[in-house]
Amino acid sequence: MKTLYLDAFSGISGDMFIGALLDLGIDFDAFKAELAKLHVNGYELQCEHLTKNSIFGTSFDVVLNHEKDHGFIEHHREMMNNDKLHHAADHHHGDVRHLKDILSLIHTSDVSAKVKKQAGAVFKEIAAAEAEVHHLPVTDVHFHEVGALDSIVDIVGCFIALELLGVDDVQASPLTDGSGFINVAHGQMPVPVPAVMQMRIGTSIPIKQRTDIHTELITPTGMGLVKTLVTHFGTMPEDQRVLKVGYGFGKRDTGSFNALRAVLFEKKKLSNQLVNCKSDTVLLIEANLDDQTGESLGFVMDVLLDAGALDVFFTPIHMKKNRPATKLSLLVNPAEREKFVRLLLKYTRTIGVRYQTLQRSIMQRQFRSVATTFGPVHVKVATYGDIVKQTPEYEDCAKIAHEQKVALEEVYQEVTRQLTRPSD
Repeated sequence: MKTLYLDAFSGISGDMFIGALLDLGIDFDAFKAELAKLHVNGYELQCEHLTKNSIFGTSFDVVLNHEKDHGFIEHHREMMNNDKLHHAADHHHGDVRHLKDILSLIHTSDVSAKVKKQAGAVFKEIAAAEAEVHHLPVTDVHFHEVGALDSIVDIVGCFIALELLGVDDVQASPLTDGSGFINVAHGQMPVPVPAVMQMRIGTSIPIKQRTDIHTELITPTGMGLVKTLVTHFGTMPEDQRVLKVGYGFGKRDTGSFNALRAVLFEKKKLSNQLVNCKSDTVLLIEANLDDQTGESLGFVMDVLLDAGALDVFFTPIHMKKNRPATKLSLLVNPAEREKFVRLLLKYTRTIGVRYQTLQRSIMQRQFRSVATTFGPVHVKVATYGDIVKQTPEYEDCAKIAHEQKVALEEVYQEVTRQLTRPSD
């Protein structure tokens, strides 16, 4: 399982996001080939590897065949005052679009179904925020900055890049934004910009402001990506192995190091992790489900375990009116509470969950390799004082049984014989 951690010490934008992902090692030609499945033209992609503050990173940009329009939105009735001008501008620039136009463009493309769904979700988030800020129906909003071709490529490109990296989960640090005001086509806007603040409503997304930086660091595109993707805000994962670190450079002159750092982690299976403590703290999260099918429950269990739950189990219960039901329980790292609450609310029919903190006594866990007639096999060694348990690793034994055409039990018996042999 791969986790991407976004260290947003200087905010986040679409081009910074893609730059950081490219810096993690994505093949640029493969990235361009996937973006070509959008079936739009009129742009070129630039990817430059350079150094800032003696740190190497990647600068990514979408270069259009015409000048970018950096306005935010227009009201439909305002544009209708000169319908011919509207259509001429739309034909010439290609960056004045309604939400339905953008969603249709994405839906009819040949990018993966997952990319279509995620990119569409980001545009819906931004459209709803802009409409609320300007007191307009979503259908009356004309996109400029967000709906422009470069931003469509940015948003779709982010999800293509994540797919190419094989990322399973996205986490982030608290976000950082600037302060003061920025000038846009329709006048001054305060920082954080209104659309970013609107998308923050109803969430616990943490944003801290730097009063020494007088410009925007979090763009609406960046905030839309964060709100759609990030499952947990906090420090870097402590129980995962770092694979790569990448930097995506921003375009603004902030007077300090302007980049997004992306750290790619690999989470080992729980059974393969070393444990050096004798006790720990876990969070028990539960929900009662009386209208969930057995197949759906099995699917939910797989989702939760793949996301890193320590354990997932079901208990038959009876609810009001004596209806048979199922209690879903999972044990997780307390720091991942919000992540798993969101998964439960998303993948089950419950409308609420409960949780409590529990203390555990656990065995310390190490691994060693044992030589057998079939070859080396890893063995898990669990200890608690003078209590010792040794268990052959299933994956090793299953691989041997498959490759050497022997019964799995025969492999287990051979490992056990080697473990119980008197030492020389």
